Amino acid sequence: MYKEIIKKGLTIGTIFIFLSLATFPLSQAITPISIDNTLYVGGSGPGNYTKIQYAIENSSNGDTVFVYAYSSPYYENIIVDKSINLIGENRDTTSIIGVENWSAVLISEDYVKMNGFSILDSGGMSLTAAIDIRSNFTTIENNYITTNRSSGVNVWGLNNTIEKNIIESNRLFGICLLVCNSNNIIGNIILKNGIGIGLFESNTNIVEGNNISENLLGIVLNGSNENIISSNIISRNILNGIILYYSNRNTIKSNTINYSICGVELISSNRNKILQNNFMINNRNAYFENCVNRWRNNYWNRPRLLPKPITGSIRINIPFPFQDLVLRWRNLDLRPALKPYPIGE
Repeated sequence: MYKEIIKKGLTIGTIFIFLSLATFPLSQAITPISIDNTLYVGGSGPGNYTKIQYAIENSSNGDTVFVYAYSSPYYENIIVDKSINLIGENRDTTSIIGVENWSAVLISEDYVKMNGFSILDSGGMSLTAAIDIRSNFTTIENNYITTNRSSGVNVWGLNNTIEKNIIESNRLFGICLLVCNSNNIIGNIILKNGIGIGLFESNTNIVEGNNISENLLGIVLNGSNENIISSNIISRNILNGIILYYSNRNTIKSNTINYSICGVELISSNRNKILQNNFMINNRNAYFENCVNRWRNNYWNRPRLLPKPITGSIRINIPFPFQDLVLRWRNLDLRPALKPYPIGE
C-alpha cells in the first residue's frame, strides 16, 4: 500500500529549479476528536507496541503515540493517516530509519503533530523525503532530520508548520514546498543540503528566523508569489543565498546574506520588495535580469549616504541569425542603511 501511494507522486527533473508540477488533491481539514489516550511503542511496559505503525493503526483521532528511545532505531516506513500526536522520547536517540527507497514518514491526515525524532537514511526516489506531508494543519517540531537520500521535509498542503528542527546533510532539499500555500517555516537550522529551502508554485508562505547555511543554494523560489522571507541568517551557501525565477510580489526583508557567490539573484521576477537586509562579503551582493523590483534600506558592506546601484541586464530578442542583445541596466536602493541591522537578536 505504501509503495502505491508514493508511486502517485510526480517526477522531479533536477534539484535545480525546473520541476514539472501538478496540483495534488488536498484532504479536507477536519478538526480531530479530543480523546485522552496514549499508546506506547518500545520500552519494557506491558502491552507496548513493537512498531510505530502498529500503534498508529490502533489509535483514534486525538490520541498520542509515544515512542521510547530504548528500542531505537525503528526500521519502518510509517503512514500517519489519523489526527494524532506522534511523540519521540528524545530527539537525539529516538530514531526512525526508512527502509528501501521510500519516505520514512508519510502524513496523509490533517492535524498531526510530530516531534522528538531523529529521521535518517530514507528516500532515494523522486519526491520522497524523511517526512512527506500531504495534509493540512500539520506541525513538525523539534526533530533532527539528516543524511536522507532525497529530501528532509516535503510539503504538499495548507497551513502546515515546520518549526525548530535541525535539517542537515540531505541530498536534495532541506525543506521543499510543492504547490502549496500559507505554510510557516520558522526557526529551523538548515545546513549542508543540496538546496536549503525550495518553494515551487507555492504562495503566501512565511520563511522566518531560520539559519540557512552551507547549502549549495540557500533559498530558491520558482513560480512562487507573495511569500515573506524575513529575519533569516543566510550564510556561506556555495552559489546563491536567495534566487528567484519567475516569482513576483515576494518580500525579502531583514535577512543577513553573506559569504555566497551571489547574495540575491532575480530572474524575470517583478514587484518584489528587498528591504532592510544586510548584504556582506558576497562575491556579488545582488544581480537581476529582465525584472524591476523595489530595493530600500539595505546595508551594502559599508555605510552609504548615496543611493546604491544594483547592476543587472535586460535581454532583447533579435531575429536569427543575430544573438540576443544584452543591455546593462541598473536598479537603485534609494536609501541604503548606514549600519547593519541587528538581525537575529
